[in-house]
Amino acid sequence: MIEFHVTFSDMVSAREMAHAVVEARLAACANLVPGMVSLYWWEGYITQESEILAVFKTSEKKADMLEAFLLENHPYDTPAIIRHTAVVANPDYESWVETETATE
Repeated sequence: MIEFHVTFSDMVSAREMAHAVVEARLAACANLVPGMVSLYWWEGYITQESEILAVFKTSEKKADMLEAFLLENHPYDTPAIIRHTAVVANPDYESWVETETATE
């Protein structure tokens, strides 16, 4: 199982992306976590912003397609798309992720 952690500026864009990704079966599910504060360098300055964290669960088979979709459709110029490989979950959950992303 693979997880992607992706940040968004607002719940509307995070929810729209999550819905599109799950509908396309690129991920079995998406968790949206509001209230995150990010501090980062941007154009020479330290910036602090409120963001939404989206956690996408997918299969190894769909991971590259999910990443390409996120890069193509994310509203940020430089989105934080972090891939966590070989994530271990309980076997029933991993099986569910595999099944839900196997459908074309």
